[in-house]
Amino acid sequence: MKNGIRAHAHALVATCAIQSVLAFLAFTSVAHAQTAPAVYPTRAVKIIVPFVSGGATDLVARAIAIDMAKTLGQPVVVENKPGNAGAVGADLVAKSPPDGYMLCLCTVGSLITAPLLNPAVPYRTQRDLLPVSLVNTVELGLFARGSLPAANLAEFVALAKASPGRYTYATTGVDGPNYLAFQLFLQRAGIEMLHVPYKGDGQAVVALAAGEVDLFVGGLQSAQPLMKAGRVKALAMTGLQRSKLVPEVPTATETFPGYEHSVWSGVVVPTGTSPAIVAKLQEAIASAVRQPAMQDIFEQNGVVGVGGTPADFAAVIQRDIAKYTEVQKRAGARVN
Repeated sequence: MKNGIRAHAHALVATCAIQSVLAFLAFTSVAHAQTAPAVYPTRAVKIIVPFVSGGATDLVARAIAIDMAKTLGQPVVVENKPGNAGAVGADLVAKSPPDGYMLCLCTVGSLITAPLLNPAVPYRTQRDLLPVSLVNTVELGLFARGSLPAANLAEFVALAKASPGRYTYATTGVDGPNYLAFQLFLQRAGIEMLHVPYKGDGQAVVALAAGEVDLFVGGLQSAQPLMKAGRVKALAMTGLQRSKLVPEVPTATETFPGYEHSVWSGVVVPTGTSPAIVAKLQEAIASAVRQPAMQDIFEQNGVVGVGGTPADFAAVIQRDIAKYTEVQKRAGARVN
């Protein structure tokens, strides 16, 4: 009798052990399937551009999509979802399934300044989006109207200090990246200026050329024709290095050490996307950026190609969040 009970107990223990092993194997198989899909992609991949078609971000997206499609073996299509300083498109991607079929070519505006300055923006970049690759940076300049009686940044700062609040600067609104660029400049230079917002870079540059405002931070490519006509002049470049296109123009940091403002574009995906998919997308982006034809497009438009790793891009995002959070706190800037 005792031997029968003992045998039955051993059988139960063995059965439970087998069931536990099978359950563990089933769990690990599911987990592995979630993190490493067998085949990707099996259909078209979509890049959301959170701005109107025809702009710099749209141009870059359509250029890299061509070569990405060759690498991935599936079509890569571009769709424009503008609105709210790039937040509409970024939010769409943040809320999409994390399966690698919807990406966002976002900018410093949509990933850094919009969430920072606008409480109505629903997503948080580091919580809701994963960095895939920093695609490019854009060469920016601190431009002045052609008739401004200052030939360089130091001369303008002297003018502004002599007449606080007299001079004006144009931006694309409080939630735009060039607004915080100006706040950083004002804080480092110790000057006061009047803010004049416009609906876009195009309107702001036209106003600058017409002499309606005194300064504007914008892309070099859009300003160069006006510089040649004498209607706009570059006081400084906002990057850490002088531009190859205008090597005679000094950087702002040469006058005010530590001042630097970069505008960039990078691809992000929803949080939860598998590392295997992120790695495959990064490889496709890096391959596209390395193409000679792509480099030519970048150079002609004052853009510097990067194609970096997810870790590189994450570091840039963290750096800019920290920098502009401090600028925002000092300025007290918020979208009402």
